[in-house]
Amino acid sequence: MKRHGCTRDQVRIRVVSADIWKSLRLLNEKGIEVFHIIQEDELTCTLMIHRKSLAAVRAMLEKRGDCVCVQGMSRLFLIQQSILQRPLLYSGLLLLTLLSFLLPTRILCVQVEGNRAIPERKILEAAENAGIRLFAPCAQVRSERMKNALLSAIPELQWAGINTFGCRAVISVRERADQEQMAQAEDMVSSIVASRDGIVESVTALQGTALCQPGQAVKKGQMLISGYTDCGISIRASRAKGEVYAQTLRTVRAITTSDQSQRTENARSRRSLAIVIGKKRINLWKGSGISDITCGRISKEYPLVLPGGFTLPVSLICETRTQGEVMVAAVAAGEAERCLDHYAQEYVLSQMIAGRVSYSDKVMETPPGAYLLTGQFLCTEMIGRERLEIGEPNEQNRGTDR
Repeated sequence: MKRHGCTRDQVRIRVVSADIWKSLRLLNEKGIEVFHIIQEDELTCTLMIHRKSLAAVRAMLEKRGDCVCVQGMSRLFLIQQSILQRPLLYSGLLLLTLLSFLLPTRILCVQVEGNRAIPERKILEAAENAGIRLFAPCAQVRSERMKNALLSAIPELQWAGINTFGCRAVISVRERADQEQMAQAEDMVSSIVASRDGIVESVTALQGTALCQPGQAVKKGQMLISGYTDCGISIRASRAKGEVYAQTLRTVRAITTSDQSQRTENARSRRSLAIVIGKKRINLWKGSGISDITCGRISKEYPLVLPGGFTLPVSLICETRTQGEVMVAAVAAGEAERCLDHYAQEYVLSQMIAGRVSYSDKVMETPPGAYLLTGQFLCTEMIGRERLEIGEPNEQNRGTDR
């Protein structure tokens, strides 16, 4: 019977027996290594055995009527024993941990918005063929290749965008106008006409016959690219495709008052906290003592985001309300001119499908109680718009196309 120091694979047990030494001789006869024996009294002793022998020792001694209690073992062995006793629990925890790291990077739901005439099922089938499907990587579905594949699969779409919100992919689409859909029919043709007066800068005719050239002045409604192509012995009718950029002149007038209301805030403020779960709001602490009519309110929302970018429908809202007084102050002429110029340029850009402002000339006037800015903007913009042509080409159209 050996007596030496402990190792990491040892277990300390406490044995209570009517004949303690007979129990130890039985273990020695069975070839079980026992060491570091400490006799507490005539009936009790503590000893160390190997972990692999614990089950056999417990079975033999309890068969004799002895009491065996485990007093200490390594943490790794305790964890191993716990896992073996509850395999389903720990397997579920492991699976849940893996899913919490893997699922936020995958698509679990695909939605379509913006469609009216095109069935949602058709868009979802085209998206699946393009690679936008369940469990696809979130970074992959946002690529330009996916969007172009979707537009190629459904010609009725004018524009498509793909955004991801956590595990949800949203396909936003814009359908073509009714005239554009009609122009795709076999017996219909379309032409590109000018939407504004201007001087042509560039012409790109992808399909059809160009009727203008750079440097040419064109009028609103004038045909720029014809859908009829002279093939020599016949005239082929098709849908005109292309882009025409021209220099245009836009005049914009913007006005604002010379007096502006401003809020002066003091140091008195109140804060409130709320938790939003889905569509339900729960107020945690609400400030009071300030009327909402004379208060400025600032709200900040902090959504709960898990690792991997998965956003839960839970958010914390912090609101700060500060009391103040409304005062009327005069606006400086320079500040008013900068603001009006900014608004005028933003308005001009919003009226163009594509283009830029090349030059601007502005005149500032000060009528009573106001500032008036009149600006002329020289723009380079795309003026070509598609127009449906119905019927067979007549002689006049043929001569013009040539």
